[in-house]
Amino acid sequence: MIMDHILRSKIGGFKDTLALSSIGAGGLLTSPFFSSVPATLPLAMGAAGAAYVGNRVFDFWKNQLLLESKINIRSATDLAHGDGLLLGFTTDTGQPVRVPDEDFMRHGFILGQSGVGKTVLGKLMMFQQIQRGGGLTFIDGKMNADDIQTIYQYCVWAGREQDLLILNPGNPSLSNSYNPILRGDPDEIAARILSIIPSTENNPGADHYKQSANQGITTLVAAMQAAGLAYNFIDFTILLMNHKAIEELETLLKKTQPHNPATKNFSLFLEQYKIGGKPGMENVVDIKRMKETFGGLAGRMYLFGTGKFGDVMNTYAPEIDLFEAIRAKKIIYVALPTMGKNEAASNFGKMFLGDLRTAISWIQALPEEDRPNPPHFNFMDELGSYAVQSLARPFEQGRSAQMALFPAAQTLANLDVVSPDFKEMVIGNTWTKIFFKIGTQATAVECADLIGMKIGITKSLSGTQNESSSTPLLNVAPEGGTGAAAGISVGEREQEEYKVSPDDLKALGKGECIIQYGGDQIFNVRVPMISIDRKLQKEIGPIRINHFRRPSVKGADFFKNSDKYLGGSGLPPGGRKKQQEQLRDE
Repeated sequence: MIMDHILRSKIGGFKDTLALSSIGAGGLLTSPFFSSVPATLPLAMGAAGAAYVGNRVFDFWKNQLLLESKINIRSATDLAHGDGLLLGFTTDTGQPVRVPDEDFMRHGFILGQSGVGKTVLGKLMMFQQIQRGGGLTFIDGKMNADDIQTIYQYCVWAGREQDLLILNPGNPSLSNSYNPILRGDPDEIAARILSIIPSTENNPGADHYKQSANQGITTLVAAMQAAGLAYNFIDFTILLMNHKAIEELETLLKKTQPHNPATKNFSLFLEQYKIGGKPGMENVVDIKRMKETFGGLAGRMYLFGTGKFGDVMNTYAPEIDLFEAIRAKKIIYVALPTMGKNEAASNFGKMFLGDLRTAISWIQALPEEDRPNPPHFNFMDELGSYAVQSLARPFEQGRSAQMALFPAAQTLANLDVVSPDFKEMVIGNTWTKIFFKIGTQATAVECADLIGMKIGITKSLSGTQNESSSTPLLNVAPEGGTGAAAGISVGEREQEEYKVSPDDLKALGKGECIIQYGGDQIFNVRVPMISIDRKLQKEIGPIRINHFRRPSVKGADFFKNSDKYLGGSGLPPGGRKKQQEQLRDE
């Protein structure tokens, strides 16, 4: 399509012919037959001809309104590098704006209201990343079915469809399996699980219970790992709800790992909940008291262990291991069904970010030659719906792990919801800030303040005019006089003004953005839209998921054997159903 437009620019005539001839002659003079010709001559001829033709094509683009802008911002000129990812073209000169990998790893931040081009820019960057063989994680907070198909088409076009992994808990038939609480040390896994509990920062009483829950989850995870058992969400739910299951785990640990510190810690943890007193009840765990410690955590975990989420995550051998996937330069698409299952999707996104943080820390510990090259690109669309405080740390340390983080949000208030400190850490640790059309005055002012001020010259023009008259009153023949004076003065004064005003940010067109690079360079940019030819789309066809065999793993199988625990737990008839309903209510 673009080539058709260029062809319609009607390049021809004497000047155009001369320019094209200059390019051709420059290329010809590089031949060994003209070795006596100074090397600078063909270079100069080629450059001059190319510059003229380029300007002709650019003029056509401007005539076609491809680079039209309602604002008057003069772009910087020193980001037209040959390497790095293309962000777009400046509206005033048509120059490409690229971010080299060195600064790509300093992270970026994309802001703008819905439907103005954030995802278009993300797709442009992701297409380039896929094309150059790099790894990618795309967290889609909108859960747009077209986005999944688009990423798949990009992969097929680049010959990398085997590298695509899809995590889609809203549609298990279109998803690889994943277990975010299986891999990591107990503290890391506990942090992921507890991320689904609302913040208790300003509630000391609730914070006490959260700390107790953290200790309990850490102890349980350490016990399961010491026992050599893989586990999933539904296993954890049963452990937190059934005393027979947790007593069985303690017995297994004492039998197989009697000297393991995790066994001792587990027994000490359970000791505070044992009934005692009555004969035969010394080792019985008061599960009701334990549930009070963990609050509604069991119910929240139950949601991930059942239904569509359970179909994706109830696995002991997941197809997606985030750390290994990043090392292998895989393309990971994560769909969050935030519209239909807002709370569950948000909590799932928080756990995924926790897993990502762990993976980044492990990659950081690898030798430099084993870290991703090119840098692994993490595009987080609609970050505000699933962001967590712990994500701030990778913005500070991700560069050393060869990671590039580019979150996108609609307003800065989306980051404030997490915490003001989180917003400051994200903004303070992003080298490239990209502002699309801003919808509210408050956000526009805040963004204009972020971009900064400059010293402007204000000129003033003032004019003065005076008239006077006089008449002697005592003369027989009165004499009088009149006079007039006028003057004009021009003045200049310095004053601070916005580099980009709030009104400019609100006036940006669709697909147009302001890029602040490194704090002092400003670009007014149009983002091109990447599309796959419809004929090729038809040839590519629907998405095909890459399923592959995983090694067999010994799992806890608490859910598989749940009848054994629930049937003899003293529940009345129908008690299992009531217990399941209780979990849902929590």
